[in-house]
Amino acid sequence: MPINWALAGPGKIAKQVARDLAGIDRYFFGVASSDPSKAAEFADSYGVQKVFESYQQMFADEAIGAVYIANINPQHYPLAKLALQAGKHVLVEKPFTLNALQAGELQEIANSNSLVVMEALWSRFLEHWLALPEITKNLGGVKSVEADFSVNISHVERLTDPKLGGGALLDLGVYPLSLIQMLLGKADSIKVRGELQGGVDKNLRAELSYSGAKAIFTTGFDSEGPVEAKIVCSDGHIEIEKNFYEQARMRVFDKEGNQISEITPNHPGRGMQQQFLWFEQVIKEGRLEAEIFTQRDSLDVMEMMDDIRNQLGVIYPGE
Repeated sequence: MPINWALAGPGKIAKQVARDLAGIDRYFFGVASSDPSKAAEFADSYGVQKVFESYQQMFADEAIGAVYIANINPQHYPLAKLALQAGKHVLVEKPFTLNALQAGELQEIANSNSLVVMEALWSRFLEHWLALPEITKNLGGVKSVEADFSVNISHVERLTDPKLGGGALLDLGVYPLSLIQMLLGKADSIKVRGELQGGVDKNLRAELSYSGAKAIFTTGFDSEGPVEAKIVCSDGHIEIEKNFYEQARMRVFDKEGNQISEITPNHPGRGMQQQFLWFEQVIKEGRLEAEIFTQRDSLDVMEMMDDIRNQLGVIYPGE
């Protein structure tokens, strides 16, 4: 890579990212884990040059320019903070942090040190999502959005544990909520209902109100849903098929219901390398954020997730 990237947390998502990066002949320079054996195994499997004994040692290495934080949710904030304080640019896996207070602090540290910190919400950098702002503008503006991300993965133990940042919202609901925020911004108000399990949300339905528009999203880790999205505009509508957050087919219809265009993204692999390319371009151009996915965008989503969790009574240790 033009920038030497380090990886914190060589788990499942990191392996997917590494495969996508390898598809464009790019590889992590360094890796660290709380379990050194996992870091060594990852390095052997994915062409990583250097294995570090600790996160602190890795962040201190002057050869590293940027860090990708792929650990479990509660570790995003403290590790990103350490990396920023060590002078590294940081790409943080979604959800950006556990709450908006943590997100704002990371952004403040980054900005004051002329560093880039960005949430790794990879869907925002896929071809069909990138095309949505212009398409909806041409269709007269968004009137409503409906999106679902519900999947039965209740066997994943960390999802039911507050100490591990569990719940459907932070892991799954962040995708439809980010889609809504991209199109409509931060909601004027939110009404939510849902069910809890072990102190975290196992499913929910949120209704977001805007001036002249509305949005609804559903999410849950206890049942299978359509995992689709529909965007209604003044002069037509858009349908994104399953799985809307991945490289799914998106069809555009006019006011009479006639299909006028479609996009099926064709990025290498899952397309997770796209966020790294955008991130590097931001650094190259000397900016602090990507215009297509700003700090305010992530903060809006975090603030809305705080609101939703507060209504449901989901509180993480230390909040």
